[in-house]
Amino acid sequence: MGAISFDLGAQATLIAHQTIVYGIDPAARSRLNAVLFVGMFIGMASGAALGSLLLAHGGWIAVVLLATTSALAALAVRLWPQRR
Repeated sequence: MGAISFDLGAQATLIAHQTIVYGIDPAARSRLNAVLFVGMFIGMASGAALGSLLLAHGGWIAVVLLATTSALAALAVRLWPQRR
């Protein structure tokens, strides 16, 4: 259930981000989408590497702390006030 929930969340996030990116500049959709996917790939690869390292040295508690910190950082970025 956890893996399915995680995957559904990742897919929903991808769709939300693509919607934002496509609204920025319709003429540059493919370039902006490439930047989005490169950033996602780097983030997921870095997270997997760091999570594996933390699991080896700190166990599940360290991995859970990484996940919690990452989720709180993402929430803080999302809630950050924007100029309009």
